[in-house]
Parts: sequence; structure tokens; C-alpha cells
Amino acid sequence: MYRFIIATALVFTGVTYNSYADDIKVEFSGFASLALSYSDDPDIAFSPNYLNIDDTGWSATRDSILGGQANITLANNWDSVVQFVLEDHANTDFENYLELAFLRYRPSRNWAIRAGRLNSDLYLLSEYPHVGYAYLWVRPPHEYYSFASTAGKFDGVDIEYSQSINDGFLRLKLAAGNTTAKLKASGQDFFIDFDHLMTFSATYVLDAWTMRFSISQADAGDYKLEALNEFIDLLNSVPAPVWPQAASLSASFDTKNHSIEYAALGLTYDNDNWLIQSEIGISESPWLVASSNINGYVSVGYRLDKVTLFSSVSISENRHKITTVTAPQFLPGTPIQVTFPLQQLALASKEAVDRLVVHQHSINVGVKWQALENLIVKAQIDHFDIQPFGGGLWGISDPVNVEKEHRINVFTVSANMVF
Repeated sequence: MYRFIIATALVFTGVTYNSYADDIKVEFSGFASLALSYSDDPDIAFSPNYLNIDDTGWSATRDSILGGQANITLANNWDSVVQFVLEDHANTDFENYLELAFLRYRPSRNWAIRAGRLNSDLYLLSEYPHVGYAYLWVRPPHEYYSFASTAGKFDGVDIEYSQSINDGFLRLKLAAGNTTAKLKASGQDFFIDFDHLMTFSATYVLDAWTMRFSISQADAGDYKLEALNEFIDLLNSVPAPVWPQAASLSASFDTKNHSIEYAALGLTYDNDNWLIQSEIGISESPWLVASSNINGYVSVGYRLDKVTLFSSVSISENRHKITTVTAPQFLPGTPIQVTFPLQQLALASKEAVDRLVVHQHSINVGVKWQALENLIVKAQIDHFDIQPFGGGLWGISDPVNVEKEHRINVFTVSANMVF
């Protein structure tokens, strides 16, 4: 249904543009971030989010972005927005680069209805996560916005109500749709559907303060990953008396009957020299691939004319007890042809569980310089402290490195522009 909505929005926009070109106003804009970064741990690969390629050492692509947007004003309170963003995605399907493509109708000053590909509105940066020019850091906080990347956009509809209240401005938004996260895992395509997505957000702006509260729920739907299919089939084939945990592990890795709930709270203070921003998010999910987490950050910036100094601290941790994989039990004299494959399966299960755990903290310091009206230059140093069995946001090829604590420094310089 929602794929049909986005296609209809694009077709309607194109037909309307061709039919009433003389009455339509089209505005084109763009943004870009050119970045060079260095990660100093050769054993663990860094990526700014789940969608992009992770790598070690020097990189000129991991944080570089090029985006373009068309704002099309139509007659009778109708308008449309289409936005493409090119970045270093691991999966290069067209859909991964189409960020926005919606049709909007404003029946009155207070109401707006959109249909098509939309931003999720769960986060303070939901409307501009790719526009480095618009925020302090060289990239959105890693511990918080890595998770946001998988559901930052969705196909569906939303309805918004906005109203001035006293000296402030309130915006309420309700949305429904679905989305597909298109990733890579061990070199294979990894597609995950999130169905029946429902979100609600409330944003209130008062003087220098912006506050946002949001909640979301989605069902984990179909997935595409051959290795995961084979892994689940193997777990299902194990006799319960030999390894009772196999069935529960299979159910935890499968998407069937699993939903993900999420709540977030964000706060920004932007006045004179000071810019303070913080967000905290809590997820609840029995699905091991996207287990329950708490993540958040606090960022402080201080303006000195055209230069802003800033620093942030961030956290991301699993909220519940980590799954412990127990070994199969065999009767004495069981042939090695039986015991060895099951022992290997148990070891693979433990490695899979351990790789998904997230437990890290970080601190960064940086400087932002307004070089020109449409050009900002930034430099930032991040120090990440990743606990043993806590590197779920990183690319770890050797299972031994999953068990180690890692202290990683990432240095980045970037030029962010709008045009």
C-alpha cells in the first residue's frame, strides 16, 4: 500500500508540473559535506551509521555527503518535496538514496497532511540529519543516530497540527507507514521490513527552548539474509532434549511475532553564545537483532563570533541482561559426528549474540568556523570507549576482538555547505 502511495505522490507531482507549469513555482537547493577522517584502531571498523560502509584508518567517504532537493509549490495549498542524498551506503539500491518524496496538502493554517516518503520525526534532527551545515558536529552523535539511520525515513502518511500557545508554538504529528532497512551483513544484502509503523511526536518551541517527545511502534516483518535463514533452520533442526535453548534462540533471531517500541525525549537551548542540546531514547524489543537499548547524549557549544567551540558526551547500552548461550548436553558415547556440528552451532550462536551487544561511551571536542555565509568548516576528535562484548555499532571481523575492550580515537575535518 505505502509503496503505491509514494509512487502516486511522484506521479501526481510530475503530472501536475507538466499540466500547470506556468502556475507552479519550483525551488532547487543542495547541500554537501566533504570530510576526511581517521580511525586509529586497525581491528575494528567505524561507520557513522548502520547504512554506510565501515572501514578502518583514513577515509574520505564515510562522512561525505551530497544532497539535492526540489520544493515544488502547487496551486490550492498543495506542494511537494523530493530529496536525494548520495553517501557511502553499503547497499546501493535506489531507495537508499531517496530520502524524501511526498505530496503535502494544507487545508488550513494549522493543519497539514503528507503522503509519500517522509522523515520519521522521532528525533531533533529528523528534518535535516544529512545537512552538516545545520548542526554543530561533523556527524550526528554516533551512539544515538546510528540507530536512527534504519528508520529515519518511511513510506506512508502523516497528519500535523500546529498552534501558537501563549508565547510558544506547539506542533503535534501522527504518522503511519512502513519502511525497509537495506543493509549489508558479511557481504550479503540484509533487508529488514518494519511493518505497521506508528509514530506520534509533540514539539514545543518557547523562546530559546525546543522540546520534543516522540513514541513509536513497529512490527518486525520479513527479512532477506540467506545466512540468517540457514542459521535459524539449523537451530530448528536440533532435538530439544539435546539442546533445549536452540528453540528459544531461533525464536529470538527470527522476526516473527516481534515488535519494537521506542520513546525519545529531546531538548535544545539556543540563546546568545550558548547552544545546549540533549536527547535520550529507550527501545524495547525481544528481537536479538535489534535488542532493547538506552542511548543518549549531551552537547554544549559556545559561540565566539564566527567560531563555536563544542563538546559532547554520549552513551549507548543494552537495557536488559545479555543472553547467555549454554552448551548442548550429550549422553556418554555420542559419536563425534553428532557432537562436533552441534558444538560449532552453539559457538556460532554465542558469537552472533555477542556481536549484537551495544555497550559504549564517547566524548568529543571540536570547533566549528563560519568561513563564508554558506560554508562551515569543522574539526572534531572523538574518543570511544567500547566495553568487552559491546561493539555492536562497529564492524568487527575477528571474533576475538568482540571480547576485548577497545579505546578508539576518530579525528575528522569537514567542509559543510549549502547552495
